[in-house]
Amino acid sequence: MLGIAAGIAMFWLPMKTFDDNEAWETRLRSDGVPVQAVVHEIVHKGRSSNTMHLRYQVGGAQRQAEVGCWEVCLQADTAVRIWVNPDDPDDFVTEFGVLSGHRGRLQGVVGAAGLILAGTMLAAVIVRFFGQRRDRRRRDWQSQQREERRRQFLNARGGTKRKPSRR
Repeated sequence: MLGIAAGIAMFWLPMKTFDDNEAWETRLRSDGVPVQAVVHEIVHKGRSSNTMHLRYQVGGAQRQAEVGCWEVCLQADTAVRIWVNPDDPDDFVTEFGVLSGHRGRLQGVVGAAGLILAGTMLAAVIVRFFGQRRDRRRRDWQSQQREERRRQFLNARGGTKRKPSRR
């Protein structure tokens, strides 16, 4: 049961992170500094793993950051509106709702591991429950068979057999 609880907690972590990221996105949009960024380049790391590199200026300093592009992947030299955290210029949210960096990847892996752990533990508990139930049925059946044989032995009529004649 402890494994199931740990798996559920691990599975809950990405959902909690997702909610926290949505709240942070909303806060950045309201309290952040709006800045115009430009897509500098797009890096293709794999079939489903692309990254956009953005350049923007905050407080007179040139900044560069990367944003994963799973849903929206813009062409190079495209302008993008971002809202930058005034306390941390490397922290921002884009106009299409993606936060800077690669937030939540580790939590996603932990969540997948938690789902596997909880599923495995639940399957083990179910198998053990049905195994004990089957063993209990077998023991009950064996005890019924023993009791039946004992009754047959005790109920056997003595002396009904004749001795063979000596003629």
